[in-house]
Amino acid sequence: MHDLVKQLPHVLNFPPSSTKGEWWKDQIICGDSLPILRVMSDESIHLAITSPPYNVGLEYDSHNDKMPYEEYLQWLTLFWKELYRVLVPGGRFALNIAPTSIKDFRPIHYHMTRDLVNLGFIMRTEILWYKQTMRRRTAWGSWKSPHNPHMVPSWEYVLVFSKGSWALEGNKADADITGEEFIKYSDAFWQIQPETRGRQPFLKSLYPPRRGRKAPEQKANSHPAPFPEELIKRLIKFYSYRGNVILDPFGGIGTVAAVAQRYGRHFVHLDLSKKYCAIAVERVAAEMKQMRLDEIPVRKPENTPVAASVAVAKRKYAPRKKVRRK
Repeated sequence: MHDLVKQLPHVLNFPPSSTKGEWWKDQIICGDSLPILRVMSDESIHLAITSPPYNVGLEYDSHNDKMPYEEYLQWLTLFWKELYRVLVPGGRFALNIAPTSIKDFRPIHYHMTRDLVNLGFIMRTEILWYKQTMRRRTAWGSWKSPHNPHMVPSWEYVLVFSKGSWALEGNKADADITGEEFIKYSDAFWQIQPETRGRQPFLKSLYPPRRGRKAPEQKANSHPAPFPEELIKRLIKFYSYRGNVILDPFGGIGTVAAVAQRYGRHFVHLDLSKKYCAIAVERVAAEMKQMRLDEIPVRKPENTPVAASVAVAKRKYAPRKKVRRK
């Protein structure tokens, strides 16, 4: 148990005392992601997964989520440039992005694809993450009229890119995806419930609660737009090998880091929020503890009095086989 406590993660505040070697591997790093990325080694990451701030006025812990649109795109391009550098040849980048606005629609998924391709990324595919969140809505526009009706998307995109090559080299024995999972995940229409039930995050900013109604209470240890673990599991198993390094430059409450740890990958978690980094440490530590428990062999207490009594009871009350009478 003492060795386990020593190995549990902690928050590494940036800048660290030393940036030699793989100082960033398996770390929850708290600080501005861009300077951190700039001091990370070239070709050190196999898969990056992230969802950048939505830029629709959500209440993130340490981020202004309401920039002018073009400024927002230019700001993110600085991150994408560094991501390209730190990815290994054939390394993948899975970018989760949501359509923004309804009345003043912005095709942000197209604009980000354009910016990433201009940086040299190869676009592999787009996954449609169907969130099944359209139970209630009021944003109809011109009700029952073609005058000016509004469509509200009930999905988000996961855009997948590669660096330099379509293929990622690795040991086939380190691929842990099953045949059943491969068939299921290769259908790019993923029906996965979001972590936050109800309205999509960008709708919250467009349509505040009606007068007299309270906004939904947010839990103390929460994030306005957390990843569902199933989404991250699919991306990790489909696009990486065991032992690969998985990065999230906008790590939030640590879903990518926790799921990477669970499935035998290394992780790099970056976030500016001390609150979110503290939650991420707790999640990764819980995964590590569970892995240690799973490794402890369970002995069958065959020779104990209790086990003997159970065995007798099973024989006594087991259903008897029917005997056919001639």
